[in-house]
Amino acid sequence: MGAPSCLVEMSNNILLIGSDGFLGKNVKKIFQDLNNNNFFEIKNSEDLNILNYDDLLGCLNDNKIYGVINCAAFVGGISYGYKYQADLLSINSQMAINLYKASHEANIKMLVNPISNCAYPEKYADYEESKFWDGKIHDSVFNYGLSKRVYVAMGEAYFQQYNLSSSNIVLSNMYGPLDHFEIERSHALGALILKIYNAKKNNLTYIDVWGTGTPIREWLYVEDGAKSLIKALDLDSGHHFFNVGSGKGYSVIDIAKKIADEFNWSGDYKLDKSKPDGVLEKKVDPNLGKKILNWSPEISIDEGIKLTVEWFKENEKNIT
Repeated sequence: MGAPSCLVEMSNNILLIGSDGFLGKNVKKIFQDLNNNNFFEIKNSEDLNILNYDDLLGCLNDNKIYGVINCAAFVGGISYGYKYQADLLSINSQMAINLYKASHEANIKMLVNPISNCAYPEKYADYEESKFWDGKIHDSVFNYGLSKRVYVAMGEAYFQQYNLSSSNIVLSNMYGPLDHFEIERSHALGALILKIYNAKKNNLTYIDVWGTGTPIREWLYVEDGAKSLIKALDLDSGHHFFNVGSGKGYSVIDIAKKIADEFNWSGDYKLDKSKPDGVLEKKVDPNLGKKILNWSPEISIDEGIKLTVEWFKENEKNIT
């Protein structure tokens, strides 16, 4: 049996799942920019639905896949978390189950999964790997975060029982080119870019900001997140679980002001305190990840916002 029509063979035997999503597009772009296109891709569920175990296993076996980078997820912002609670838990957990089982059956050498930092316990503001299981996930992201804990648990269990190697990498909130900017699906930074763009374009004197504007978040430029996944393909055998980030956090209003400066907009912020803030503060401890990968994120928040706004302006006709 030849390669399924859903896959585009670029060279050898790395499979990128979810190459049509925000993070996946940036992983693919790095491979292409380096002329190191040693991957197959599954763009989305229309190409191949990884919830169908037999199809997934057949894809891995038929194409002799060596390593997998999984960027597939059913995910959105805070509003998404309240609207699709059952789907967020069941769909993402089934993805984890299928990926680990199929990777074992197909003798994959390394499975790499991005993990949202919302899977950490709500009681902590600074996320260290040793604290990952020490408490409940915040209600606003509970079901999605719980599904991501399934990945981490599966990684440990499958290495212990089957010697399957995987890397579960906790990434800070990502932003950058190719992001979602529509309000329901975007995270705070992307939504703010769209709101401030519209305010500038329509000469508005203020924008609405969800919540109190005080929650502190750490932001990771998506290209750095993508690089960390690619680097993890070369790690030694084992179950690798670590954070990637800068350890620096900024409030929603701080981020809004940085974006406003890039648009040269000087309006005000109307806080909608009836909306939930989510966790008040979250930042990752980046030290273990830096040691394991021998690398740290390279793009600062100011440079990243500048690059993202520039990309947004160049592509606004396709976004708005």
